[in-house]
Amino acid sequence: MVSTQKKSQVESLNNLLKEKSNFVLIKIGKTTHQSLENLRRELKKADSSLKVIKNTLFEKALNRSSAEKAVFKDLIKKFFPLREPTAVITFSEDWGAGLKSFYEFVQKEKTLSFKLALLDNALYNSEEAEKIAKLPSREELIAKTIGSMKSPINKFVYAIKYNTNKVVYILKIKSNNPSKA
Repeated sequence: MVSTQKKSQVESLNNLLKEKSNFVLIKIGKTTHQSLENLRRELKKADSSLKVIKNTLFEKALNRSSAEKAVFKDLIKKFFPLREPTAVITFSEDWGAGLKSFYEFVQKEKTLSFKLALLDNALYNSEEAEKIAKLPSREELIAKTIGSMKSPINKFVYAIKYNTNKVVYILKIKSNNPSKA
């Protein structure tokens, strides 16, 4: 007989999948509780959350949700059954910041790693998820683009002002030392 606790956990995971469409499954293997708590704090800053899950209960929740979302059927076909202890990181609509903070945490804590990612209704394996996490954020890309657009203008203005600045510099030196003139 199925326990009510397991039913409630499956229901909780099912609700989580309905609310948060972007998530990453991670291997937590031999990670300490203290490390997971530190990771939770880091993810909270990026409006993300971490939940340790049982693989079988997560699969049951996915099976229930697969009627509503076809991407869950693909996820089950490609990645299940899951092995090793697992946790799920759920993101807000802007998943880039949460993914980046997890990746930076993984660089310090080597016992954690990606299993798979579901971002914007697209599935990614562990290698692809890591590549996405390494990418600069949207804000960084915008800043770089604006900087590269502004750079030629700055160089052009500098080139125009160069000769006049040199003349002004020479005249200033001559005015400070009239004896050498």
